[in-house]
Amino acid sequence: MTAIILASASPRRRELIHQIGWTAEIKKSHFQEVSDAAEAGERRKKNSIFLLNPFSGADLVCAVNALGKAEDVLKQTGNGIPVLGADTVVTLDGKILGKPEDEEAAWKMLHFLSGKTHQVKTGVALLKGCRKLLQVVTTSVTFRKLSDDEIGKYIATGEPMDKAGSYGIQGKGTLLVESITGSYDNVVGLPLVTVYEMMKVLQKDV
Repeated sequence: MTAIILASASPRRRELIHQIGWTAEIKKSHFQEVSDAAEAGERRKKNSIFLLNPFSGADLVCAVNALGKAEDVLKQTGNGIPVLGADTVVTLDGKILGKPEDEEAAWKMLHFLSGKTHQVKTGVALLKGCRKLLQVVTTSVTFRKLSDDEIGKYIATGEPMDKAGSYGIQGKGTLLVESITGSYDNVVGLPLVTVYEMMKVLQKDV
């Protein structure tokens, strides 16, 4: 059985890890996340992190955050068990949508996403010892055209408040989605096939 340390308190990511038969010790990171590409670029420049060179825009944001979370937890543990860090963002028309601050912010996000195709991006960092692997996975999600009443009722459930883009595809938010192209697990918060393939590389090379 594969054991990892998950640098995330997300119950959705923990459930996904258990879904494939792995065990996960939860260790919350204290890494200060970046929220936009400019800040992510400054963080990359300051720390000269070679792994981040291939990424830009929203990809760079979630890559910086995933790697930062994993590195922080690796420093705390250092016990040889692989550390997995992840960060998910929603992006549309160049705008990055994080978790809503309040119901008004959730309303604006859902209205913005209504009837459009957006991208869900998850940065995945897998670390063990001096070995560090980093990838970003993108899934395209198309929303139905939502009425104001539908948006209001969905916000009233409370589900949008702790999720990037103000919705959860694994919950009641599935009714907002017309179609997806790519990994469903990625939209939930962790692209399992990518994580599995990264682990195969890590175990082979370490």
